[in-house]
Amino acid sequence: MTHHWSRITALFEEAVDLDRDAREALLTRTSVTDPSSVAEVRALLAAHDRAGGFLETPPWAAMPDLLSEDLDRAPDLTGRRIGPYRILEQLGRGGMGIVYAAEDTRLGRTVALKALPPAFTRDKVARERLAREARAAAGLSHPAIATVYAFEEIEGEVFIATELVRGATLRATLGPGPLTGDLLRILTTVAEALAAAHEHGIIHRDLKPENVLVSSDGRVKVVDFGLARSLSPTPGSNASLTVTGAMLGTPGYMSPEQLRGAPLDARSDVFAFGVMAYECATGVHPFGGTDAASLVERFVSPQSPLAHRIEPPALDAIVRRCLDVDPNARFASGRELLAALRGPGEQVPNAAPRVLSARAWWWWQFHQVAIAMLTSAATIAVWISRRWLAPWGSSLFLVTLVLATIAVTLRLHLLFASHVHPMTLPAQRARLLRSIASLEGVLLAILLGIGIAVSGNHDAMSAWLIVTAVLHVLSLAIIEPATSAAALSD
Repeated sequence: MTHHWSRITALFEEAVDLDRDAREALLTRTSVTDPSSVAEVRALLAAHDRAGGFLETPPWAAMPDLLSEDLDRAPDLTGRRIGPYRILEQLGRGGMGIVYAAEDTRLGRTVALKALPPAFTRDKVARERLAREARAAAGLSHPAIATVYAFEEIEGEVFIATELVRGATLRATLGPGPLTGDLLRILTTVAEALAAAHEHGIIHRDLKPENVLVSSDGRVKVVDFGLARSLSPTPGSNASLTVTGAMLGTPGYMSPEQLRGAPLDARSDVFAFGVMAYECATGVHPFGGTDAASLVERFVSPQSPLAHRIEPPALDAIVRRCLDVDPNARFASGRELLAALRGPGEQVPNAAPRVLSARAWWWWQFHQVAIAMLTSAATIAVWISRRWLAPWGSSLFLVTLVLATIAVTLRLHLLFASHVHPMTLPAQRARLLRSIASLEGVLLAILLGIGIAVSGNHDAMSAWLIVTAVLHVLSLAIIEPATSAAALSD
């Protein structure tokens, strides 16, 4: 990636001082061997030519400044009644509107009501586009997506009513520094939301920490899908309706193609996810910030801005793939991204070894289930044998029950982690394996002792207990290390 930025820098500096014909000849020659760099340089040159200076008007300036000016002048509607909505309180102001908590008096429910800037009211094309895309987003139903209820035009103003999620934004959560324990859970939930949206032909276009809410009970919700864009316009609709909103979004999270105003697809959301994931994992923006200078550096710096490594390495590889300047090198959709986060799933080219090996994955899971069932069966055997071991039979059974319950619970916890948070599995296994081995070691000693004690009078039960003890020994000494070494890259 560093070489790519270097090539862009050199080519831009060479082309910027040339006249139109010489510049075009240079870019045409270079596109034969390096079309990706040429595409980026053409976008940068176009922005430079429009402004007469590179930093004066960056490429994303096509979004009118009217929006922020309108919002600054907009009054606080708290306490007023807007159509069927009674405004309860102002929750916040952002680049695309003012959000209120409001009571929908028709249904008796509290909603988040976003008042969009008057620029959308004045622009009929933009209003029609947003109405159509809000209706498309209203069809999304997923636990990680704040539901869109309605697109309202009231008294000449435009509003979007959505599910009200009480909680802190991911930006507020990031205030003290990078996320730690909840990082993978939050990222996986956001990827689930993107996967659901992309499968319905919806892209978000403005994914960022401010648009991810973490509720007080830990639920994660992606908001602002009402301002999303449908990849499949309604039949008969005018394609030009999407032009007005082509640059909607936040520059620091826009993909290169979005900054150029090029057609977008799910891979643009994947790029924004990569920016957000890097920021959550390291506490810093991957490109140094969202200001104009930082974004220019993103394209022309000879040094790769991704200086921080993310742990575990598999997550680092996933995030870097999301941030690739070439859309074709990224995950094609939220579904592919989610599969990579969950593992075993899609492999990351030129990446560090994945946390889980698909080839041995099933065997590792099978072993966890098998040993848990074997331990449970051993507890039943001790229960049956207790009456032959008076006066210590009942005490031995209770000890066995406690040991077996804890050991089985720990193994099932690892099995659960392997399905839900696979990249945390090596660390969790390393932390719990000593406890599991100690518990099962004591358990197999009890089984072996009882098996010897009841032999002669109850040979079948003795054989059951001794064979179970031997299988536990083989599990701890051979099978567990072998399956783990094959399935986990720890």
